[in-house]
Amino acid sequence: MSFAYDLILNFNNELYEFFEWKLTDEITRIKKINVICISSKIYNDILDNQIEISDEFLLSIYRKCEIYNNKSIETIPYAVIVTDNYRVMAIIINNDGKIIKYSSLLLDEEEELLNLSKKIHHTKLVYKIINRKPRNDFKTRYEKNIIKFIKKDLINSYQKRNINKLEYLYYEFFNKKSNDMKEILHDLINELDKDITENHLKIYNLIKLSYSHKTV
Repeated sequence: MSFAYDLILNFNNELYEFFEWKLTDEITRIKKINVICISSKIYNDILDNQIEISDEFLLSIYRKCEIYNNKSIETIPYAVIVTDNYRVMAIIINNDGKIIKYSSLLLDEEEELLNLSKKIHHTKLVYKIINRKPRNDFKTRYEKNIIKFIKKDLINSYQKRNINKLEYLYYEFFNKKSNDMKEILHDLINELDKDITENHLKIYNLIKLSYSHKTV
């Protein structure tokens, strides 16, 4: 099992993207935390359902998450970062194996974790689904955040007439070329209203990478 070090996390009852974090949120400063790579199915089960994780896994991460608290180092009994090579989140689990807190990561830290995940063997996480989380429609809150983020960036790129970026995203999504900005925007926006696929996640990560590589 691998570790990540010196991260900023924002644990909440629901998963909020970094751009939804508030100044009033209680930030957790991580000294070190376990990282596991799981399948996209398991990742989606964590997002969509209330699950119960096996005691064996809980034992393997027990008090291995260290946090900075003023001048001292404390531990969280059961906390871990999970990734499916496309997405990353941190979770806190209670003694019964149920996930009680979620956190996204800052852009640059998420990029590092995604790179790290390529070198990690998949963990066969043992769990059972207790019940499905309430949903107002066919997309989870996390998926809605992804769609919102992509749409905002596409419209912004269109308004700024950033044709190179739009052409690149269009090609990555559809594997074909177009230099018609209206067609690009129309086709991509239409796809965002459909179920989330790996193409959506790929575009989402590409857009985030474009921001993290900007210099201030």
